[in-house]
Amino acid sequence: MIEIARREIAGIPCLALRETRVAEAPVVIHYHGWTGNKGSVETPDQSLVQLASAGFVVVAPDCHEHGERRTDAWFRAQLNGWAFVCEAMDRTRREAPGLFEAVLALPYSRADRPQVSGLSMGGLIAQMVFAENRSLAAMVSVVGRSSFFQADEWCRQAQRGTRWDSWCAEYATQSHPERFAGRPVLFVDGGQDTDCPAATNAETVRLINARGGQAEHFVDPEVGHAFSPSMRAKFVSWLIGHGAPPLAPPTI
Repeated sequence: MIEIARREIAGIPCLALRETRVAEAPVVIHYHGWTGNKGSVETPDQSLVQLASAGFVVVAPDCHEHGERRTDAWFRAQLNGWAFVCEAMDRTRREAPGLFEAVLALPYSRADRPQVSGLSMGGLIAQMVFAENRSLAAMVSVVGRSSFFQADEWCRQAQRGTRWDSWCAEYATQSHPERFAGRPVLFVDGGQDTDCPAATNAETVRLINARGGQAEHFVDPEVGHAFSPSMRAKFVSWLIGHGAPPLAPPTI
C-alpha cells in the first residue's frame, strides 16, 4: 500500500511517499519547479507515485517561496524575477544538508545510494545539492539549465554585475563540470525548449564526461519546457536503475 503524507521534515513542509510493505527503502529527494509546489496528498505527482511503488522513500519538499512557504515577498518577482528566483534557490540549497540528514533518519529510510532529482528550477537546486553532498549516489535534472544564467537576453543584461550573476558563475554545473565527475548524472530536456535549450545541457554532459564523468542526456524532440510521458518514463526508469529499490523488477 502506498502511503502519501504531508510531513514536516527538518522544519520543511514535504510530501512523503512510500510503500508500507517495505521496512527500509532507498531515498529519492525531489525538488519541484518555479511555478510548482510539493503537491498534495490528494494530487501527488504520478512519477513520484511510481517511484514509491518501486520501493523508494520519496520526499518532495516545498522550496522557499513556494506552496506553504510562499510569503508576501513574491511581489519582488515582478521587479527582478531572476534575482528573486536565485535567492529562493540559494536558501533552499543552504537548508538541504539538514533535510538530507533528517530524511535518512526516518525509521523506514535506508542510507545506501540516496538520490536527488529536480524539475526546472528544482533541477538547478538538485545540481547544486548533488555537487555539495558526496553521499548522494546519482542525480536527475529535468529541464534544468546547467549554465544557471537567465536565458532571456534582456534579463541577462539586467543581471550582469549583480551578486546573482557571480552566484550563477559559482554554482553553475557548466562552469564546474569537475564537481560532477565520478558519479552518474542524467539531464533530461525538451528539444523545443527555449527556456532551457537542450544544447546547453548537451555541452555540460560533454564537459563532465571529458573529465571522466558518467553523464547522460535524454531529449524528447517533440516538446518544449515540459515533462512529457517519454521524459517521465526515462526519469523513473533511470532512478530505479541506479537506486535498485526492493520492489523493482530485476530486469530494470
